[in-house]
Amino acid sequence: MQIEIVSENGNLFPIAYENGSVKKGKKISNLNKFYKELSENINSAEFVQGDTKSYTSVIPVNPGKILCPALNFKNHSAETEQKSPEFPYFFPKFSNSLIPFNGKILKHEGIKQLDYEGEIAAIVGKKTSKASRSEAQNSIVGFAVVNDVSARDYQNQFSPNLGKNWIMGKAADTFLPVSKTVFIGKEEEFSIKTFVNGEIRQDGNTKDMIFSFADMISYISKNITLEPGDMILSGTPAGVAASGKYPYLGKGDMIRIESEKIGKLENVVG
Repeated sequence: MQIEIVSENGNLFPIAYENGSVKKGKKISNLNKFYKELSENINSAEFVQGDTKSYTSVIPVNPGKILCPALNFKNHSAETEQKSPEFPYFFPKFSNSLIPFNGKILKHEGIKQLDYEGEIAAIVGKKTSKASRSEAQNSIVGFAVVNDVSARDYQNQFSPNLGKNWIMGKAADTFLPVSKTVFIGKEEEFSIKTFVNGEIRQDGNTKDMIFSFADMISYISKNITLEPGDMILSGTPAGVAASGKYPYLGKGDMIRIESEKIGKLENVVG
């Protein structure tokens, strides 16, 4: 089942797409509470047949924490001539980075190496602390398609004592577009295809992740309690501009990321 969150007269409602049917759920008072309830009972949204033409789609998540693994695909590590970590290595993004389907990705002043990273985000559905791998897998309520937009010139600023400049390179405004549909279900294999101006750049699958979503959630929860709505990204497969095989993004470029079970994400650089 796919879920879209829509706004009608200032109120949020879920729209469900399943087996060719379209149904509307009850009003959402709190988006993270909605995912918690959905994780506990798939029928909690009380979906019924309804007209969806008059609604406006909104960002379907409101995460308190967004954690992103570095170099979680071996082919991406290889193309950028870096060694994959021996344990999950994370950097954060924040709510300022979130934009919806068709939202504009800003190429901030001074950025010359703007890059795309097609990824899948797992959405946590329940409070999770010190979880086993199986408990971590069961904590997932759904998945979204995301673009881990990156300013490589900032990211690769290096301090011998502190390492890369992850926050400035990864957490800028508009640097995390999110698909308008969310796949509701536990961990599965998801395709990731990224196109720039119609040309395919990335063609991967989450089955090739070094650390699975369950691995990462279990690892994080050792010290950090995850809450409903939190997002854990997959990392990205090979095919980014930083590989040297493709040009960096410029104003007017359109990035489309597709995942067969989840949906697609389209955004233009402005």
